[in-house]
Amino acid sequence: MSSAKEEKLMTLQDQVKKLLSQKDTLLKELDTVEERFEKTNRLYRKYFPVIIDSIVTGENLFSRTCKDLSIALKKGESEGKMEYIFEQLKTAMLKEDIGPVSGKKKKGLFSSFMKGHSESFIDEYKQSYHDVVNNLRSNMDEKYFVKLDNITARIKSAEDTDDISNIRESVFSLVFVYISDTSQDREKVNSFVREVVGKILDIESKLATTYQQTDSMFQSNEGFELVLSAEMKGLKQTSDVALRLDELKIQVSQRLASIENALQKKQAKDRAIKEVAQKNRQTFKSGFAKLKLELDEATQYSEELEKKLNQDQLTGAYNRRAYDKRIEDEMARFLRYGTQFSLLLIDADKFKLINDNYGHAIGDKCLQEIIKRSIPLLRKNDMLARYGGEEFMVIMPETDSKGAKEAAEKIRQTIEKIEFIYKKDKVKVTVSIGVSQSKEGDKNHQQIFERADIAVYQAKEQGRNRVLVN
Repeated sequence: MSSAKEEKLMTLQDQVKKLLSQKDTLLKELDTVEERFEKTNRLYRKYFPVIIDSIVTGENLFSRTCKDLSIALKKGESEGKMEYIFEQLKTAMLKEDIGPVSGKKKKGLFSSFMKGHSESFIDEYKQSYHDVVNNLRSNMDEKYFVKLDNITARIKSAEDTDDISNIRESVFSLVFVYISDTSQDREKVNSFVREVVGKILDIESKLATTYQQTDSMFQSNEGFELVLSAEMKGLKQTSDVALRLDELKIQVSQRLASIENALQKKQAKDRAIKEVAQKNRQTFKSGFAKLKLELDEATQYSEELEKKLNQDQLTGAYNRRAYDKRIEDEMARFLRYGTQFSLLLIDADKFKLINDNYGHAIGDKCLQEIIKRSIPLLRKNDMLARYGGEEFMVIMPETDSKGAKEAAEKIRQTIEKIEFIYKKDKVKVTVSIGVSQSKEGDKNHQQIFERADIAVYQAKEQGRNRVLVN
């Protein structure tokens, strides 16, 4: 039996030696690859800026972006920063028509009507959406890049406002999917979504202004037509009076006929243009209203999701995840600005006995009541979180240990009044609370927590249902 164990041990030792040998080989290969990559990287950063600086001239968008690329290479910017600059470079090339010349695009009726002004407007509109997509790309994960590439291609081929409206829908749908999928910090996600949607709303407001200008132009045309019609009527009356001037009458009549024919054609063309503009405006209005509705829904959904991610489902207090983020923020403020804060560690007394004697339902009810009674006693900027089991943490910004102890004592006195009736038995609840404040020399929040934890332990040792400061 012992021989079999020794044999198995020897086999395992051989396997360990092989694995260690393989590990050493892989590490050497990794070092070689990293060294080769570093040499290539240094080569690019050394010579590419020289090449760029020597060939790029002018002050257009493409030249400025190339200069940004040169500076970024010299500084050794991060991969994310470099990728963002390359996207900006691609956008500049598209905007300034640098690269292979594409075939002429077929213009729609509204685009033909606007002519030079419309082309610059559509180009500006497309560039704005390019900027939005680049912003999305610099913040989203790679799994969204295929959809972003598709939107970019559609922006490039857009011909009129109908195409842009469809692109807007695609962008907003992608943002909504991102909100649903992401598990990142919800506060940062919300800020990012508000920024992107704000840019989209700004773009759409420019379109609304353009439609207003179009309306003004139509009104101006209608005024011109009224004046022209009145002049024609007067000219006809004048020609009717000049009965003896037959030759003049004939010439004037011919000119009137020519003007009237041209005017009719113009009115027909303007009616067609106005119908298209009104249709586009109606599409824009409905799309814009839908956009606002979806924004409200997305914001509400994101806020609900954030609440769920940060809320303890049993008690409704903040959870450990939310506490960890907030305490990091408070500690960073303390280390940077010296802004003082305090912690309360609240521990339910003899909670295991309550669960064992009366059941978990009563135990859960006790925890819920502790939260329910404690929250009204705290300030708006204080944070009450369930730390784990029957332990709760309170973060009190800009509060010293004296103020924190006063708040803790109010909580303790309120909770000791809690009573439940269970099968004629009175179930009482009390808590022990440890208080600690940030002090000079603290390097991390764990030091403050440990002092509060020691204070709770001492409170338990001294008979429970009390507040101690450490």
